[in-house]
Amino acid sequence: MIRRCLMLLCLFWLAGATAALADKRVALVIGNGDYRTLGRLANPVADADAMATLLAGGTLGFKVIRAADADHAAMLKAMAEFGNEATDADIALVFYAGHGMQVDQRNFLIPISADIKSRVDLATQTIRLDDISDILSTSGAKAKILLVDACRNNPLPASASRGASRGLARLDAASTGTLVAFATGPNAVADDGDGAHSPFATALLKRLPESGIEIRRMLALVRQDVHAATNQRQTPWVDEALLGDLYLSGSATPATSPGTALPLAAMPASPSLDKADMAACSDLGTDPTPIKLEAYLDNFPKGYCATSVRRRLNALAKSMGGQAPIAASPPSEPARSDPPPYAVSSYWDHNGSRVALSASEGNRLFYYEAPRSGLAEVGVRKGALLFKGTASGGVYRGQAYVFSRECGPISYRVEGSAAGEPPTITLRGKAPRRAKDCALTGWRDDMLVFRYDSAAR
Repeated sequence: MIRRCLMLLCLFWLAGATAALADKRVALVIGNGDYRTLGRLANPVADADAMATLLAGGTLGFKVIRAADADHAAMLKAMAEFGNEATDADIALVFYAGHGMQVDQRNFLIPISADIKSRVDLATQTIRLDDISDILSTSGAKAKILLVDACRNNPLPASASRGASRGLARLDAASTGTLVAFATGPNAVADDGDGAHSPFATALLKRLPESGIEIRRMLALVRQDVHAATNQRQTPWVDEALLGDLYLSGSATPATSPGTALPLAAMPASPSLDKADMAACSDLGTDPTPIKLEAYLDNFPKGYCATSVRRRLNALAKSMGGQAPIAASPPSEPARSDPPPYAVSSYWDHNGSRVALSASEGNRLFYYEAPRSGLAEVGVRKGALLFKGTASGGVYRGQAYVFSRECGPISYRVEGSAAGEPPTITLRGKAPRRAKDCALTGWRDDMLVFRYDSAAR
């Protein structure tokens, strides 16, 4: 009898484990290194090979569409196959390693066949990162993940580099259920690496298969690994609008409820992992001014980058013959766990569209639940974000989004407050004006008004 019960328990456990992997997972993995005109990159193909093997393995269970050393046509073919396979998936994931660049705050991924001599060639010989983001958004996948290891220096000649900047431009998670991770911060340059893989790929390959770690915590560990491996020169950047916990390998441990993030492994001197801190840390880039370094310490004296910022300021002071102006690093606090996942609290009207307000402690998201007629023409779909930020004392601060079919969602800073009963939330900011080629031409005053409709049931 006891043996029969044990056998039944084992069968029940195996059925549960199989069900956990039975959800539909699809990944697109691209690695470009053998460039014909831009110089060879040592690691992207090896990074993509290892990532494809890992994702297709038993613990992660992705169907993988792979492209190695892909020219323009091969990249488009792989993207099309992925888009079709990822329709209504539970998880759709894209990993890209290779050359990438930004021009006029738009990101481009570069096939190995590219021979770009002018800005005109960008339109015909590269892949817009926004196009891959759009494929993820239109797939209908419950969770959409974009991992980009392409933040290397602009490889193009000066004749094609007008409007170009270092690294990649910020790409927001502009629809619910989306997570975007770059190998380093916006406008910063990432290392290709001296080992078998880049620092970012090395950390992902280590952390992705670890069981029972929610993806936000997993990427926090990746961030720590890369920051340490590059001697504080590189800090991966993440933006996300996930509405619940997501586990790529395993699930929450028995001691952890589904809405509670797992703590990081014991690290006695680990600073607090605050989202604003990490964004400011990433924005420092690779060559910040002393004023920018000091401003970081003013806002985050015990922040994640505080120790390395003090070292840089000390080195600058010594190189100028003076004494270091910054005191030794204060003792850091233990790492905090992430806030609980977002939960819909209420529904609101915005210019005839029904939008949902989701909250996670002091964080807030407004996103389209039922867009009004005509918005689909400018790329607005159910789940598209309208606002992402914080609320404190009735004051809302964060990023709003303006939509364009040609340029995709573009974020800008807004601030406002709630008033009245039932409440109305009014946010104001300077929205960017864009030309048809998406180049920034100026700014306009903008106002977003949200009127309370009903509580979530």
